[in-house]
Amino acid sequence: MKTNSSFMIDFNQFKKIEDIIFVDEPILSHLKRNDKNFFMYLIDTVEHYDKYLLFEIEEELIFKYLTAKVKLYDVITNNKNISYFVDQDFNGNLINISVTECSYLDKKYLPMEDSYLEYEPSEDSYYFKLIKEYESKSYLESLRSNAFYVKFSPTNEKYADTIGLNELSSNLLSNLSSSFKSFLKADFFHQFKDEKTDLNKLTTLFNRLLPDLDFRTVDFKYGSFEVGLAVDKVMKGSIEDKNIKSWSLEVGNKYKDLVLDDEYDKLRLEYILSSYKEEDRKKIFSPIFKIIENPNYSLKVRWAKQSNYTTVRVKDKSTISKIIPPQIILPPVEEVNDYAIVQVTTVVDKNKLKKTFILENTLFSSTNATEVVLTNKNFEKFGYRLDFEISIPVNISTSKNTVSLSTMFDGVPFEVEYHSDKIDDGIAKITSNIFEYIMNRDT
Repeated sequence: MKTNSSFMIDFNQFKKIEDIIFVDEPILSHLKRNDKNFFMYLIDTVEHYDKYLLFEIEEELIFKYLTAKVKLYDVITNNKNISYFVDQDFNGNLINISVTECSYLDKKYLPMEDSYLEYEPSEDSYYFKLIKEYESKSYLESLRSNAFYVKFSPTNEKYADTIGLNELSSNLLSNLSSSFKSFLKADFFHQFKDEKTDLNKLTTLFNRLLPDLDFRTVDFKYGSFEVGLAVDKVMKGSIEDKNIKSWSLEVGNKYKDLVLDDEYDKLRLEYILSSYKEEDRKKIFSPIFKIIENPNYSLKVRWAKQSNYTTVRVKDKSTISKIIPPQIILPPVEEVNDYAIVQVTTVVDKNKLKKTFILENTLFSSTNATEVVLTNKNFEKFGYRLDFEISIPVNISTSKNTVSLSTMFDGVPFEVEYHSDKIDDGIAKITSNIFEYIMNRDT
């Protein structure tokens, strides 16, 4: 160990900031002198004095140590500054100072190699606010280190290299956001539909995860609008399911690679077509195609801040029709109701011959009643899926211009009354009421 014992220091020039480790006496203290930071570390206790190691340290390294991002062992052994052995008696009087280098320290003076600090500052601590600021800055820098960048550029030179606020918010960013949100849902269901077969529970789980799945914006540049986007790995720590957590960490990069590709090659196209339903593909890719097929803009991406931009484009236009097949528009078909009540009257003449007439817009009033049975088929017609067989008799009656539907299910009465000549409207309403009751009952 190299030392020089002819060196003296005026400790009156040092200001103690705080004792970081204190066990009966200071073990590790933070000192300052002329805006320079020092650690004073107790390394030994001899008969009549304590021996400390004093060394200069960068402020950022202090915060890394306080937030357990680096251990004290590495702080000391990697220190390249001149260090000092300081001997003090038990009353704090200076006995001796010698110059040394941390790289030559005897192992007996070093802390354990696994010397991470568990530190929680109190609100009146010098470090309380500074640590929060450091963690915020560190969090942003961590996101930026893994960010990719999207750039919207106008092709029209009229406004130089700028984009209008309305164009940016309503056409470009909104389309990108809509596409990503649709991809999240489609890919989530694609990955976990077999593992979690209850569709309602799967939907609830996805909606709960959605806020933490969004990209974080970490950089902006104006003119040609550039935005840095990153997957937030910190906030996903709250996801308990191991498979879902793993998916959530990768889905952002998957979207970038599949949807914001600078060239939709054969392998990617095959994966897209085999993995996502046509309806989902439309929601995912239509917003992006709207941007890249717009002659007024170009969409560019780069995978890191220092890399070059590439333009997102579809070289083979047939790729678009493969991903989103053209919509076939069928001629309108006259609506046919499953149910209808028709009021009639029968007249018998003097020869006892009967004639029946439909009553439409007459001054006469009449009442009719009938009964239908609601089954799973009826529920599915209106978009409600039940995982058990159901059969519910429903009474339907008309009086003047009023249609009434009533039934009893699970000991609970359900009634619907409305003014319409479409029985399907009433069937839809009472079916909805019953389904809502079942969902609330089973939760």
